[in-house]
Amino acid sequence: MPPATAAPAADDACDVLHHTQAGLCMQLHPPEFAAELEGRLMRGEHLTLFGPRGSGKSTLLARLHSRFIAAGIPCAYSTVTTSLDDITRTLERAYPGVLTAQISRRSARARLWMAADQRAGVLLLDHFSSVSNAMVFFLKRLHGKIAGVLTSVDIDDPRERSRIRRPARYGAMSVRMPITPTRQLRRLLHTLTGGLGLPPLASGLEQKLLEAARGRPGWIVKCTELACEPRYWCEHGLLVSALCVDTEAAVRYRALDMLRPPLAALGRAGADYPTGLGQSLTEGT
Repeated sequence: MPPATAAPAADDACDVLHHTQAGLCMQLHPPEFAAELEGRLMRGEHLTLFGPRGSGKSTLLARLHSRFIAAGIPCAYSTVTTSLDDITRTLERAYPGVLTAQISRRSARARLWMAADQRAGVLLLDHFSSVSNAMVFFLKRLHGKIAGVLTSVDIDDPRERSRIRRPARYGAMSVRMPITPTRQLRRLLHTLTGGLGLPPLASGLEQKLLEAARGRPGWIVKCTELACEPRYWCEHGLLVSALCVDTEAAVRYRALDMLRPPLAALGRAGADYPTGLGQSLTEGT
């Protein structure tokens, strides 16, 4: 029976998760995929990146944003995009020198369009869940090397697959988010559990987590974050089934945000995990 392991401080756990997520694109996704997206956006193309929640789309968009900013290219990243005003605010961040405070939104979009026409930029629109006629019209105006646009669409079930057809309305090409190989997910799992001070996982229990992840690195990140909470442990070890169910809910529906505070607010530094990890619950939990 392995000795109890002290839980990491909440701030340290968040630091580990933050730094690991920052390197996900470089470590888990083919660099040529990000390079291809970057080149196409530089040419002013409009693309839609689709895939399941937790597959790393948001991390990839954040990485692209950093690269464009470092290269001196006007670029802005919208974490949630559901309206024309979200697109307008994103353009305002990409072109902060354009004065839009004292004019109408329509006039602001006209000024921003002219700024983009003079100096091409890139818009990264994450969680693109609604497409109105006004959004379609404005995005079409950005075609022609005025601004490259990458929208990210979450697709987890057949009902959501209808969203793939919507980008064609504003001339965007659909691009599937690559699935992360199991061996790379396993390396990520080992990195996170070691960095967070979690006990080593038995091989059978580790395999269950990897199967539940289904190629989604974001799922592994959320799973290890939740595993820092004592509620998922008992005297026999990790409650893997409960952890998998709650992780899926957190990744797909953000349901846990309504049920419990974030990890940083828990402040359970110094708590001990029960001993006996992976012995009686490796097969049956």
